[in-house]
Order: sequence, then structure tokens, then C-alpha cells
Amino acid sequence: MQPPREQYRVIVIGGGHAGVEAAWAAANLLPEPGSVALITLDPTKIGVMSCNPAIGGLAKGQLVREIDALGGLMGLVADATGIQFKVLNASKGPAVRGPRCQSDKHAYAEEVQRRIASRAEIEVIAGSVARLLVEGGRITGVVVASGDARVLAARTVVLTTGTFMRGLMHTGESRTPGGRFGEAGATTISESLRELGFELGRLKTGTPPRLRRGSIDWDSLAPARGDDTPSPFSDLSGAPSFPRMQQVECRQTHTTAAMHELIRENLHRAPMFSGQIESVGPRYCPSIEDKVVRFAERDAHGVFLEPESLRDDWVYCNGISTSLPADVQDLLVRAMPGCEHAEIYRHGYAVEYDMVRPHQILATGMTRAVEGLFLAGQINGTSGYEEAAAQGLVAGVNAARLARGEGGWTLGRSEAYIGVLMDDLVTKTPVEPYRMFTSRAEHRLLLRADNAADRLTPIAISLGLLACDGLGQERERRFEARRSALESGRVALRRVTLDGVPLDRLIRQDRLDVAGLESSLARELGAVPPGVASTLHAEVRYEGYVVRQQAQVKRHAEIERRSLPEWVDYHDFRPLRTEARQALSRFRPATFGQASRLEGVTPADLTLLAVLVEREKQRRDPRPVPAPIPSDP
Repeated sequence: MQPPREQYRVIVIGGGHAGVEAAWAAANLLPEPGSVALITLDPTKIGVMSCNPAIGGLAKGQLVREIDALGGLMGLVADATGIQFKVLNASKGPAVRGPRCQSDKHAYAEEVQRRIASRAEIEVIAGSVARLLVEGGRITGVVVASGDARVLAARTVVLTTGTFMRGLMHTGESRTPGGRFGEAGATTISESLRELGFELGRLKTGTPPRLRRGSIDWDSLAPARGDDTPSPFSDLSGAPSFPRMQQVECRQTHTTAAMHELIRENLHRAPMFSGQIESVGPRYCPSIEDKVVRFAERDAHGVFLEPESLRDDWVYCNGISTSLPADVQDLLVRAMPGCEHAEIYRHGYAVEYDMVRPHQILATGMTRAVEGLFLAGQINGTSGYEEAAAQGLVAGVNAARLARGEGGWTLGRSEAYIGVLMDDLVTKTPVEPYRMFTSRAEHRLLLRADNAADRLTPIAISLGLLACDGLGQERERRFEARRSALESGRVALRRVTLDGVPLDRLIRQDRLDVAGLESSLARELGAVPPGVASTLHAEVRYEGYVVRQQAQVKRHAEIERRSLPEWVDYHDFRPLRTEARQALSRFRPATFGQASRLEGVTPADLTLLAVLVEREKQRRDPRPVPAPIPSDP
């Protein structure tokens, strides 16, 4: 590894999923050698899957598809290293289907590191960031502690610390400093952020025990199989080389009433209940202790036993995240059917960590207080690889654009799940780790996994994200082929008939499924790109709902994008209710659309706010305003 230089265009801190996507996106926009520095405690841990070795799922799969459509890395790596692929909610409508894959954890990290190493634009630096350097409200660089303290300068910095900021791991009464098993935490960056005036919070997450497969009565348990025909995340993956790795089966077991009783008897030794942990954990991915207390009427919870790699026999216990003492975990695991003789390779643990309350960032990922400093991932209060990666991409794009002297870029709630995620972060302060769900997207029928490329690849092209290498050029070529096939397919839907009935009418009557449509199109048009038939089927099947949602988006577009001036002092707007003034002052929304989603701001407040803003504009610039052009009668 070469010694670090002194000057970079973008510095990314952290080699997790957020940091990787930030560095990759920045490199796509700054195609000169050494333009991006990626600083991480241990370069061999870049891309490590520290919790569940899986990518995607409900709503999370849509995020991965969107990352891929924007030229990101996660979908490509998941496809290259997946050992089981499954579309969740496949029996339901396309708006709520979620592609997911179980990955080989070793292969995943290696593939990420291989791809990062292939980019001359990205320089990986081993070390810990001791301090952020700020002058006149702008980031100027960082101090890296790696042997001798060293100053690295940059116009922009992306901070992606994951669970490492003052990370503290808990297993029963045992507490160990660190961000994940076997790795030290980042102890100084929190203080640096406090000195800069940031408001910090503290959150908690957890992980389950890992078992030795050979000690499980594997064949006695019901199989959890993947799809017979796996669906890739990336538009660059597909037949004939997909999937690349051997596919595996998972197994299903469950907790028992005896296990629940054992948990109740030991709650006083559980850090979440003993008072040892005071921070809040994820409500939608709770520990088994929390499940037993919150759902006391249930005597069983499902548990999936998922192989972590083809190279070893580690098994992930999906469903029993826990921080109970090791001796209690031994008994709990062996109380599950098929696990009576199971051996634990690594006990579960909880980890507490510092985060920056995200009302202090913009939807670009940049902090309000320090120009050029961007935050992405769990530091913003989110949970999950996919949410982190999506934020990393947004932050990386905007850090590179700022380094080039360009303006910020955001996605709207009607454009992408990524837009929903970023908007939620800047209009709501998480009191628990934020997780993406389809229910959070009010326009989810427009934001399906199958049409991610149609929505976002044109944006990637316009931003220049696909211009720097052959990979982007191939993505653009495949997108153009898909767009052409969709246009031809839409014509064929009205023109081609089966038994005298047009294809589009058969779809509306629920008499033609995706497979039947694909066969009909192939006979008429020849081979069509993967996924085209499913997109056409969804467009016709849900046309009425899609048209209605598009009309809603158009109707709300003006208020959604109408900006609020940065100079507004909401405390001076005395006619507004106190609750509204407080919410607006805390979050400082960039648009009226964001303001409309703040808790404590009503439609009446918005109407009054518009009047007050215009009045203040007139006071600041009293030049006469041209009379509005009268509308046609």
C-alpha cells in the first residue's frame, strides 16, 4: 500500500457498505487517479457483512435495485456472491415484492475489496480519523492516526462510522469496547463532532449466535429453499453465468415455550432489561428477549438457520438476536428443535454506538453546520446494509459534485425509495434505528423493483455516473436495449391477440400471466431483455392505480419542490403556532414539501407560512412584484 498523499478531492471515512458506495460513486464522477481517499481501520475488513450475510428483502431489495440503476456496487457484488436467491412476497402485487439473496460472507467482502482495488481513483488508507478539520464553517481535511498523526486535506469529507463511534458490545454483564466482534471502536471522532456543535444520540443494535452446522440435526428440519429461477439484482448480471456460485438451502426451526420461560427467568441478566443498556434498539428487528416480553401471548417464534458461506460451516440464527449471557445462550439454542446438540461458534451480542441526529443534515447528506461534511449510514440513525449503501451513494455523488463546484442533487419521494429514505431522515429524528419498509413509500406502485432502471438510469446518465468505465457503458447499452423493447412491447400489447383478444385486455381480465406474456412477445418480437415482460404486465394490470398516483405526484409537485429560503428565522414568525415554529426551527426544511411532513406542522400552518415567507421577501426586497398573469376563463 502506498503512503497517503496530502490532497484529495473527496475523503471517505469508513469501509462499510455506506463508505464503499460513497467512494465508488465519487470515483465515477472524479475519474482521475487518487482523487478519492478511503480511510478505514482495517482494509481487510472493507465490505464485511458484520451481521446477517444477506442482501435485499422487502423494500430493501428495491433500494439495492435503485443503487444498481444509479451505477452503484451492491447489486453487482450480491449477484456475484449469492448462494440463495428468493423474491419475497412473490404471490402478492409487484409493488411489495422484494428481491433478496443469501450471500457467501467471505466471497462478498473479497469481491468488494477486489472491485475497490480495481479503481485507480480510490486510494485505501489504513488508520483511524482522530479529528475533523474545519475552517470558517467548511471542512478542510482530517487528522489520521496511523503511526504518526497525519493531516489529509480535501474539499469534501464523507463520514460513515457505522457502529464504531464509541462502540460498546454487550453479552450479559460483559462489556467490551468495539464496533463489532474483534474490532476496536472509534473513540475520538464523537468528541470532534461535539466540538463542532453537533447533537449526538445513542442507539443499539444486535446480532444472534452463530452455530456449527455439523452439530445441528439439519435433515430433521424443514427446508427453506430459494427460487428455482433466481432473479439477479443487477441489470449487468444474468444468463448464462448467473448465478455464479453454488446454491444452498436454509432450514427452519422455532423457539419453544420452555425457551421463553428460560428467557423470562434471566431477564435480570439481559443488558436491555437490567439497565446496563439505556439506548433504543430496532423495533422491527427486536432481540429474542424483547420478543418474549412484547408478545407474551405467543409460545413460538420462527427462526431461520442460514449458512454463511460455502467455505465453512457457520450458520446464522436469523430470529434470535440476543445479548443474554453466554451460558444462557447455550441453553436457549439447544431448546430449539434440531439444535439439541448445537455448538455455538460465536455468541450473540448487542452493540451501543453514537449517532448524529439527522435533522442536522440535508437531503444531499451534507451537514447543515459544516459545508463539505457529509454523513451516511448508521451515523444517521439507520439500520441495515441497504439503507447505509443508499445513503453512501447519495453522499458520494454530492461530495464529488461539490468538489467539482456543482450544486446538490436529491431524489424525490415519488422518484425512488432512496428519495423516501433521505426525506424521512431530514424530516423525522429516529428514536430507534430506521429501517425501510414498503409502507413508508406512498407512491410504492410507481417505485417497483422491476422498473428501477427505467426510473433512475437516465438520471445516472445525466449525472455522468456511467461515463467513466466500460461497466457504465455496458449498463447504458443494456438500458437502451430495454427501453427499445419496452416501447415495442407496448405497441404489441394492443396489436397482438390471443384467440382474438388483445394481450392488454387479457392482462386486465387476469387471463394472462407474466410467463404467458413473455411467450407471446417472444413470438412477435423475438427475444426480449430480462424483466421487460414483468414490467409491461404490471403497467397494464395496475394502469388505473398508476395513473392515479402519477396525477397525485403532478398535483403535489409544486409544493414539493417549492423552496424555503435559508435565511428564514422561524422564531420571528410569531403568528405561527409555537409547536410549528419549534419543528421548523429544529429541522429547517429545504422545501414546503419537507415542511408538510414535519410532526407538529399542519396544513393551516403551511398556508400561513407561505404568506409569512412572501411578506418577509417583500420586506427584504421591496421592489414591486409583477401582477400575475390572469388565467383563461
